[in-house]
Amino acid sequence: MANYLKLPIARCLLLLFCSYLPAIVSSHAAHPQQPDSFPNERLYRAYLVIQRFKSTITSDPKNVTASWTGHDICGEKSYLGFYCATPTGRSDDLTVTGIIWNGYGMRAPKLQGFLDQLPDLALFHAASNYFGSDIPRLNAVPYLYNLNVDRDALAHPQAEGKLTGDSRIHTPCINGEIHFIIKVITDLPKKKWGGWGKTPAGATNARALLLNYNSLSGPLPANLGASKLSYLALANNELTGSIPPSIAQAQDSLLEMLLLNNQLSGCLPHELGMLTKAAVIDAGMNQLTGPIPSSFSCLTSVEQLNLGGNRLYGEIPDALCKLAVGPAGRLANLTLSSNYFTSVGPACLSLIKDGVLNVKNNCIPGFTNQRRPAECASFHSQPKTCPAASATHVACPAGAADAAAAPADRVAKDYSSYVTYATLHK
Repeated sequence: MANYLKLPIARCLLLLFCSYLPAIVSSHAAHPQQPDSFPNERLYRAYLVIQRFKSTITSDPKNVTASWTGHDICGEKSYLGFYCATPTGRSDDLTVTGIIWNGYGMRAPKLQGFLDQLPDLALFHAASNYFGSDIPRLNAVPYLYNLNVDRDALAHPQAEGKLTGDSRIHTPCINGEIHFIIKVITDLPKKKWGGWGKTPAGATNARALLLNYNSLSGPLPANLGASKLSYLALANNELTGSIPPSIAQAQDSLLEMLLLNNQLSGCLPHELGMLTKAAVIDAGMNQLTGPIPSSFSCLTSVEQLNLGGNRLYGEIPDALCKLAVGPAGRLANLTLSSNYFTSVGPACLSLIKDGVLNVKNNCIPGFTNQRRPAECASFHSQPKTCPAASATHVACPAGAADAAAAPADRVAKDYSSYVTYATLHK
């Protein structure tokens, strides 16, 4: 009797499954978008990259990725966090140029295989997420970008030239525009990139990588400088190791670098002094050590220099303080507090009086608000392995002389006028 009853039930289940099978297959087959559903091949490739990355996300508390479906990557309500533009002014060249995921709280094991597969990306701002331990490298892109924090307070206007496209971005922390200048790439297939104009003299490949508050750990990439970034913000992470010498390779592009509040160690590198276009260099609250290299006298564009909260020692060089002196002096803030410096050059005294230079909590005899003598003696008794600062004149890159020749008022700007500081919040 039991076996007799099982047969109809089995048949019913089989018929039920067969009746739903076409719908299931149809639904599954319709899910992947087809190339002809997109305005151009660029956006189709971006769609594939986004979907692959989406499948690796392990936490999405704000359900942002629910909008990452379909073919309308550049829509106002779809694909939240993605921004598009047409660098060439032609609709068939619409492409993903910016990603802003600030405060989304998403988790994924890594960014490699995602950012490096979006070749037109100019801006990646993803504070307060959790994207594993790697720092992605943005490879060379075929366009030049000028990123401004605010339309009324342009931090670093680039060289003048015809702008053939733009993308406006308005978020709680960025209110600005990305402007496009076309660059010819001669080593790529002409049908793909070439023939779209010329690079104006002095233009920079301005791209931003903003990854504050992301629980990033491990060392900085050895080839960090090869990314040719203009804005680099990696504050409030758990990065370790030294600042790689390759940072000098970014001397023609890097405008702001924020490494605040990590666990970076090693000697303060000579190569940082080669960043002659940088207005912001902030490596405060780390474990860097050594004297200030003589190359820092080449930082003729620097306005904000923060090395406070490290293990630096020796003399605060006069040549560094002179970057705030005279008609070409731009240095408005020099923070060297909470280190182990023992003396200051004559030019530094006036900066302390003017509030430009902060030397509190050091080991400078005769100065107020310094460390206890026993604490200083304990530190200076430890072996020192970093190269001594050279007293001889250092050969600065050519750009340093150009920056020094340009008159500039020494004005303490609001921190929000800088790209990296403006994005420094959760």
